[in-house]
Amino acid sequence: MARTQKFPEDLLLEAVVKYAEVEKGKIKATELAAWAALNIKGLEGVRDYHFMRPVRNKDSKTGKQTAGKKNCTLRMEEINRARSLTESVKRNTLLKASTIEAFMDQPDYVQRRQIVDTRETVDRILAKNASLTRENESLHVMNRQLKMEVTALSEKVESLSRMQTILYRKVLFLMKATDEASRKEILAEMGIEDQGIDLDVYTQSLSLDIGDIMDINRAVIRHMATYGSIPDEDKDGQSTMSLSDNVIAGLHFGEGSNE
Repeated sequence: MARTQKFPEDLLLEAVVKYAEVEKGKIKATELAAWAALNIKGLEGVRDYHFMRPVRNKDSKTGKQTAGKKNCTLRMEEINRARSLTESVKRNTLLKASTIEAFMDQPDYVQRRQIVDTRETVDRILAKNASLTRENESLHVMNRQLKMEVTALSEKVESLSRMQTILYRKVLFLMKATDEASRKEILAEMGIEDQGIDLDVYTQSLSLDIGDIMDINRAVIRHMATYGSIPDEDKDGQSTMSLSDNVIAGLHFGEGSNE
């Protein structure tokens, strides 16, 4: 059983024609339907697929049904082709003919129409070119800004990478130079303990500058001020340098460190 159309074909076609008078660009089914539902009596509630859905035509001789396009769909396609710059240029003999005679051999009324079409096409090309030029300039500005941001981020990443390398070496030095109790106390100050991680302390440390997060110098100084020093031995077995002196000598996070 054939599907009955909800909206008459003549109303749908009328909507396309009238919408083309107010919309000078490409006709889109969704925008057409929204406009028609408000402006064409009898098309309240119309949807885009009502303009685009194919119809079935029955051959009176064979009885077979074939799918075809509605008149409103064909009209939309025709208008859109006419409004396409590429199609306009292709159809214009004045612009595309290989010889001027091909244009001059046409009837006068065709020549006049194509001259008018040429003027309109050139105006549209100029307008589109102006729009693309503005867009291109905007993209150039955006690209310059992005390039500056990328450069700044790259420099920051390189700086952090250098600092991480230095930090890694200092931590290794500290691991060798201190006993387990000293290391635990220093790590505890950053929120890292045997039984887990103090999230409050650790989260706060993450929000600080890397120099403050891992300021081993001050941590060791505080520790040694409380517990004193562990002596190193010289070749005669005598104490020569305190642990604090030994550790601090290798822990300098200022500019230009070569550790």
